[in-house]
Amino acid sequence: MYRYLTALLFATTIFLNSFAQTTAKEWFDKGNALKAEKEYDDAITAFKKATTLKINYPEALHQLGWCYNEKGFYKEAVDALKKEIIAGSTDKASNDFELGYAYGQLLKYDEAISYLNKAIELDDQFALAYKERGTVYYRSKQYSKVLDDYEKYETYITGDINDADYYYRKGWVEDDQGKYTDAVTALKKAVALDNNYADAFSELGYACFKLQLNDDALQYFRTAMALNAKDHHPVLGIADVYFDNLKNYDSAVVYYEKGVMLQKKDKSAFYRLGWCYNDKTRYADAINPLKEAVLLDANYIEARNELGYAWYKLDKYDDALAQFRMIMQQSAKDQLSRYYAGFCFYLKNDQDNLKKMIAELKALNATNYVETLTKYVK
Repeated sequence: MYRYLTALLFATTIFLNSFAQTTAKEWFDKGNALKAEKEYDDAITAFKKATTLKINYPEALHQLGWCYNEKGFYKEAVDALKKEIIAGSTDKASNDFELGYAYGQLLKYDEAISYLNKAIELDDQFALAYKERGTVYYRSKQYSKVLDDYEKYETYITGDINDADYYYRKGWVEDDQGKYTDAVTALKKAVALDNNYADAFSELGYACFKLQLNDDALQYFRTAMALNAKDHHPVLGIADVYFDNLKNYDSAVVYYEKGVMLQKKDKSAFYRLGWCYNDKTRYADAINPLKEAVLLDANYIEARNELGYAWYKLDKYDDALAQFRMIMQQSAKDQLSRYYAGFCFYLKNDQDNLKKMIAELKALNATNYVETLTKYVK
């Protein structure tokens, strides 16, 4: 027991001695040493001591703000960094950068961009400022501005970039802008840095899907599924590969069914599932997903046409016509709704409305539809 008490007293003495500084400069130096060891909580204590002993101490306030940012205390970082300005910041570009970073994390994007702009004006080769401004543009959905800043970041940064999130955001924006080959390059770097990055694998799958690299797309989507079984994006991504690129509707159905179970907001997934059911003559199964699609978007003409078609094939002509009439009200040029409405009118023995549909299709130059429906005029 004596040995343990002695050891404890010795450790306590060392700890207390480590905070035996008496001047602001000593506390500042201690804070820097702790920061270098990534002991940020203790570094914050030291820098606060320094700023208490010397009220206008811009270097200590800057390091305090930096540590607050590192720990995720962004409001405290803003407070310290603004005090640094009052104290007479010795490195205004760095101060602006840290303020921009803190405001970005607080989702105050206008303030963030304003400070990052100032940092870049003071130092037009400030690599991290370009990176952070590009990231703020990304988070604020100003996607057209992201890649220019990221390009400058890569131009001015020294050393390797080991940030998987950076490459993910870059690849995402490149996908959004149709730069799929570039997106593949960026996203491969993201997953090389983090092989458990489900979103990056999913986005990589999307880029390959758009490039018709179907085997690669399926592989990356399946990897994303394995990493995050609750995410609907890779599931629907696989479905889209089968639906759009491979025209394998049997396989597409399997994944659309899984995808709509994982989410309820993707109107395209519900529409495509209903389309596949109609294609496989599973008209009764098509009704509910197509209803979901039009509930999500009342102006979704393609989904309404498929829903009307399913009702038509089930001999529910009034239900079918309800959908086709809505489409005709929305669009004076939609041909398919008028074509199938014509069949419904024929089967309801409504020759007047059948002839009306033929006349409207003639006006739309839908020659094939007109020739087919004309055969049913009595």
